[in-house]
Amino acid sequence: MNTRLIQLLKSKLLHLTVVACLALVSHTSVAADDTSSIGKPTLYLIGDSTVRCGSGQGGGGMWGWGSVIDRHFDTTKINVDNRALGGRSSRTYLTEGRWQQVLDQLKPGDYVLMQFGHNDGGQMFAGDRPRASIKGNSDETRDGVVEATGTAETVHSFGWYLRKYASETQQRGATPVVLSLIPRDRWIDGKVIRASNDYGKWASQAAEQVGAEFIDLNAIVAERYEQDGQLRVHAEYFTPKDHTHTSRTGAMVNAACVVAGIRNLTSCDLKDYLLPSDTKLPEESMTVRRFDFGAGEAARGYWPVHADTVYNSDTGYGFESVDGVVASKSSDDAPSTDYCQSEQPFYFSMALPEGSYEVQVSVPEQHAGPTTVRAELRRLMVEQSSDHTLVFTVNIRQPRLPDGSRVRLKDRETKKEAWAWDDRLTLEFNGDHPAVSSITVTPVADRHTLFLLGDSTVADQPLEPWGSWGQMLTRFFAPSVVVANHSESGETVRGSLSAHRFDKIFSLAKPGDYLMVQFGHNDMKKTSPNALEQYRSGLQQVIQQAQQLGMTPILVTSMERKSGVEHDTLGAYPQTVRDLAEELDIPLIDLHRDSKVLYAELGDSLDAAFVDGTHHTSYGSYQLARCIVQQLTQQVPDLAAHLCSDVPEFEVSAPPSPAGWTLPASPKWDPNFKESN
Repeated sequence: MNTRLIQLLKSKLLHLTVVACLALVSHTSVAADDTSSIGKPTLYLIGDSTVRCGSGQGGGGMWGWGSVIDRHFDTTKINVDNRALGGRSSRTYLTEGRWQQVLDQLKPGDYVLMQFGHNDGGQMFAGDRPRASIKGNSDETRDGVVEATGTAETVHSFGWYLRKYASETQQRGATPVVLSLIPRDRWIDGKVIRASNDYGKWASQAAEQVGAEFIDLNAIVAERYEQDGQLRVHAEYFTPKDHTHTSRTGAMVNAACVVAGIRNLTSCDLKDYLLPSDTKLPEESMTVRRFDFGAGEAARGYWPVHADTVYNSDTGYGFESVDGVVASKSSDDAPSTDYCQSEQPFYFSMALPEGSYEVQVSVPEQHAGPTTVRAELRRLMVEQSSDHTLVFTVNIRQPRLPDGSRVRLKDRETKKEAWAWDDRLTLEFNGDHPAVSSITVTPVADRHTLFLLGDSTVADQPLEPWGSWGQMLTRFFAPSVVVANHSESGETVRGSLSAHRFDKIFSLAKPGDYLMVQFGHNDMKKTSPNALEQYRSGLQQVIQQAQQLGMTPILVTSMERKSGVEHDTLGAYPQTVRDLAEELDIPLIDLHRDSKVLYAELGDSLDAAFVDGTHHTSYGSYQLARCIVQQLTQQVPDLAAHLCSDVPEFEVSAPPSPAGWTLPASPKWDPNFKESN
């Protein structure tokens, strides 16, 4: 019988003996079928920053796999306690008393996963970080005095410390599992550099010597990295800071590899506490994506974007078209020094999960002209800014709901409006020779969301010269709030309810979010005797549901049609909204009132605000958005607190002249209209 098997049997026997003794001691006070005094087993994790970085909350974008592995366990049956700490070696985790803290709480039936090695090199007694252990798995020792503290210390081998942790775990009736260290982001000829000849080998030897379980995490992770490819690993799995610390995405990958190793442990029942392998874990959109534009090599942690980088599903990013795109090259590796530019507007897309993201765009210092940025279907995010760092938040969505149902999309939403519902974020860069040095996209699930739902006068319009106030409103908010426009042309309140558009919003909403609703143009076309009553009851229904979810509902009266200057065209619908807002004591934006004032003041220039009798140009929709922003400051001050600091003064009775207003037009035009600004 081999040594490892003998040690395993001894460990199991000791485990059973200790449990039996505890049961005898507690027999007089605990019923035979009551195990609450013993409680759930605990899985302790010990190691360095690759297991837990900092506080374990992702400071500096760095995550250890131990901070995300609990999602793989049935935590109703086992506790996961991450005791790893950055900067510790197998030696200093012991000498600082951290192992003793774990040992004091360790009980029969618990588990200890240990992974060390990254910090076991370097200086042994000198310098300000004397943490090295002796290389290998021998019983060799070395005596010395730690210069920084003046303390005498006997240093042991790397394997000796692992054997100590494992054997003392066994003595407590718990189960030790030794892991080889995760690999760094270092490659030779397309292969990850492994630790099979040093720390990985010594960890395996130490585990075998004391009969502990062993997971060759170094090999498992290396194989996964090679499968995913050096480019993706370099850009997404590690932070730009170095080649050792992982991003949240990298930590999730490494945690999945640890879980795979646990499942393959034939003699360890820790795997029984894992969730079934086919369990659908909560979706995470925590990937920070960074793109370095230009002809040179990409900076660490960035995806390279060259002039010929066309979007493809394999890499999940690229230009929608490279026509006219040129790239510069700099001798500096920093992502802000080289860039891509064009003499015409261009689109750049990246595959992302549904959610909200903060986007930071670096514009090269060499570029002096103002930059305009739109997202998805022409949502105005940045308006003619000369800043070299542009920051905004954007929301992307997909039709699927959590229960498996879907938003019932119209045919045009799958064709010319497909960018509003696809699996990527698309950015339009516009202006005089638009240029980009880098883009960083960060998930921001904690930001409050302003959801919009309405008809074509609110919906993101895909083609020039059509516009809506919903796609202009984004420009006026700071990154602290994200605007999610779920509006669609031709919609009514009842139609949006039956098409699951409201259901989609409510599935995403969280307390503190806002819901701004404007319907009426299409609702009033209903000819049934109770059409107005159904309109009112539909609005009341969604208001109540929003309030139940902790949202703040905001009603908006529909703006008048072009002919509304002469006479009202919306009948009793605007007043119905006013009355309902007053009755339910919720905020009201009276766009119907302001639009009539705006149209009258435009006088002979009114045509510049309209594409037809109902729909607006970019100029017209921009002015309507300003009407809404102005009213928000009084009607919803807590939301208005998130407006941009550069929102210009606006008075609806004195709108800017169309002749003096400019905004670079998007490249996509309705073929029925002549292209112009």
